[in-house]
Amino acid sequence: LRRFPGRAVGLGALGGFALYTAFPPLGWWPLAIPAVTAITLACRGRSWRAGLLVGLAAGLAEFVPLVFWLHVVTPLAWIVLAIAQSLYLGALGAGLAVLVGRLPGWQVWTACAWVGEELIRSRWPLGGFGWGRLAFSQADTPFTSYAAVAGAPLVTFAVALCAALLASATIAFAGVVRTPGAT
Repeated sequence: LRRFPGRAVGLGALGGFALYTAFPPLGWWPLAIPAVTAITLACRGRSWRAGLLVGLAAGLAEFVPLVFWLHVVTPLAWIVLAIAQSLYLGALGAGLAVLVGRLPGWQVWTACAWVGEELIRSRWPLGGFGWGRLAFSQADTPFTSYAAVAGAPLVTFAVALCAALLASATIAFAGVVRTPGAT
């Protein structure tokens, strides 16, 4: 039996919750980058199935509190919507597990994967549901000006690319620290 990727799932959930805090009402927008970095690192070197679990954990940790307001309609709608949105992040996690560290330029592909996931989630099914897009956590930030060039997708791309570059630096730093005799 393969071991359950508990630490990776935990890191993904932590990243998802940190991502939730980047949105109003808390609005701690700088946490979006380390949140996406955590999710990216949790998916690194995993099978697509483990990446799916990491993404689901991240999605649930983000969307359960993010769409809590829907509980006034009915708690069932709140939970169903949170789970449905989390499935998209699960698919993203599976994709990240395949991309991160395995493709040349994986940092750019990671950012593209975030944009693609949001594009699909915001349009399908039934016109989609755009809440929780990375760009929407970046109102009145240094990333906001990118919206004038190419809208929310470019803002999402910029945030995800910064996170992927931070993940890449973390991987490189961990490799240097673990390498015996490294200077």
